[in-house]
Amino acid sequence: MLARVIVACMALMGITAGARVPAQGISDAVADGRQIHLVGAARLLGDRLRLTPAGVQRVGAAWFSPKQKVTAGFETEFLFQLTDQGGLGPGADGFAFVLQNEGLNAIAGRGSAGGFAIGDGWHDPTKPGIPRSIAVFFDTYYNGDADDPSDNYVAICTNGAIPQMHWPPRRLGVARKLKIHMKDKRVHKARIRYKPPMMAVYLDDGEPIVRVPVDLSTVVDPSGYTYVGFTASTGNGWENHDILDFHFQPSDPNVSSDLFVVQSEVQFLRANCLEGRNLCTPEESIVEERGPGFYHVILPAHLEWGASIPNPYGRTVAIEGARGMVCQSLQPRGPETCSGPGGVSADEAHTNPSSMLDRGANAGALITKTEKGRAWFSVNGTRNRSFARNEGFFEFDVRLN
Repeated sequence: MLARVIVACMALMGITAGARVPAQGISDAVADGRQIHLVGAARLLGDRLRLTPAGVQRVGAAWFSPKQKVTAGFETEFLFQLTDQGGLGPGADGFAFVLQNEGLNAIAGRGSAGGFAIGDGWHDPTKPGIPRSIAVFFDTYYNGDADDPSDNYVAICTNGAIPQMHWPPRRLGVARKLKIHMKDKRVHKARIRYKPPMMAVYLDDGEPIVRVPVDLSTVVDPSGYTYVGFTASTGNGWENHDILDFHFQPSDPNVSSDLFVVQSEVQFLRANCLEGRNLCTPEESIVEERGPGFYHVILPAHLEWGASIPNPYGRTVAIEGARGMVCQSLQPRGPETCSGPGGVSADEAHTNPSSMLDRGANAGALITKTEKGRAWFSVNGTRNRSFARNEGFFEFDVRLN
């Protein structure tokens, strides 16, 4: 169900991104705050959710209940306005749209932490961020080092478990050069679309400013639900961080798709996922024999013919319950192609079928062959081209008939 949370009356009054916002009222259903949980400095002020006021060293968060199911995908759209800049910057530090499963009281540090990341204004490692969260951070302050692109950028960030956190938080994707200036005191529209496994962020109108694979498995409960909301912070620079309108639409979980976050037995091995990958990519394959001629396999995407089972008599190989997602670069300078075990057509993958490991299967599909007494498994990629950049994994059962 569409969660229409803030300022329902604004849409009726025709307020658009880029326009200055006159004082407006707010519907009674929203004004009582029954659907929103405020933490720290966050307040509902008339027509807006103010995550932080324009003051020194403030942090606020707002979480919407109930939880939302996000593993099948979602789309959210909101209006934001940053005003009354002062201090360093001038104006700091920015706000974030956040997915997290810690609870309705989740909040992190001030300043460069943005309310979700590690530190409390000074990159202090003893002040943890929100564990296992994913944030789209609208950053408005340049911290003066190589790890921070500017005072006007958007990044998709992730926090792991508390011992794994560092500043800056790991950035899955960054839009370094924005056409708009977020601190121009005007209303701007943001749209975030997650169509597994790709997350795209749009600012005002036009093409996405950043689009990358994102693995949501660390931020959801076993049923695929998570809290959605916002955080913001100030430091020795400050501004009002205001959200003026917010809509959240989960995708229909009943729509058939082979692209989804794997609720997998590999979860307990998540610490062994390769560094620097947006999707969990196990370092090596996992093969478990569960009975005579019956195996459970986890196949990393970056290994060509990376998993095998004994098949000395050349029995028929039957794959059951295949699931998961992989992303691979099939062209030297082409776009990444992401797929489930069924793969994508050559037209979608922008590749020549004759160059694939299996010419008869889709690019990115789960494929098998039997040779030298073993059944082998691979993602269908381009021959003589490195698999090293591939991300993700497939998980499946195998029976020898």
